[in-house]
Amino acid sequence: MGLFLVLMAGCGIQHWELEETPNLSIYYKPGSYAARNLAAAKKAYENSFAVAEQFLPRINKLPKVKVYLYDTLKAKGFSKVKEREVHYRYSEEFRLTSVHEFLHIFLYELNPKAPLRVEEGLCRIKEGKAKKFKGQHYHIMYYQLVKLTPPERWKLDEVFQDHYQDDDEGNIAAAFVLFALQRLGEKRFWAFYKELDKTNGQALLKKYFAKDLTDVEREFAVFVRAIPDPPEAFKYKFSPETAYLHQ
Repeated sequence: MGLFLVLMAGCGIQHWELEETPNLSIYYKPGSYAARNLAAAKKAYENSFAVAEQFLPRINKLPKVKVYLYDTLKAKGFSKVKEREVHYRYSEEFRLTSVHEFLHIFLYELNPKAPLRVEEGLCRIKEGKAKKFKGQHYHIMYYQLVKLTPPERWKLDEVFQDHYQDDDEGNIAAAFVLFALQRLGEKRFWAFYKELDKTNGQALLKKYFAKDLTDVEREFAVFVRAIPDPPEAFKYKFSPETAYLHQ
């Protein structure tokens, strides 16, 4: 029985085809949409890798990140940070190429102690949504969707949590990350992030902003109010045409 399971496992591994790129190991199934469009997939995911590399202060290039491409995938995309794997739906109907899942890996390696919601916010600020509404196409960045959450939720406590359940939480955190990057500058922000753990958020805010928390929170609320309101299209439930974008 043991030998049979090993042989079956080996067959499962062999079912994936492998294509190496300068920075990635891309796995796809024979006959899949990815197999038929491999050149476009390689270009898209190398671009996502480049976005992460330009955004972060440093990344580990080795071992290469493994990219698994599926014709069908319930979650559309997810990462396994400890295994350095990203899994994406890449099909004729839906092609997820966002930098988001790559960022989870590199941010975890940069600081595995950071609160999950801050990490999620960082993953979202380079990402947005597209939607077709009443015959028109609209694009929006995720942090802009913070304007669809009640102002009473634009609080620091919403950001420094070590759990994450819905898009509203991630969008509030994304808006705060953008605020902090603009106020502190990239160098000080990344110093802040590298020191951050699940318990010291308030102390670090005082240290890096050199202000009381109430003042930081007030400035954050002012910053959010200045973010342009989302188009009308995004005030309604997303349609199946919704797709991910990244800059």
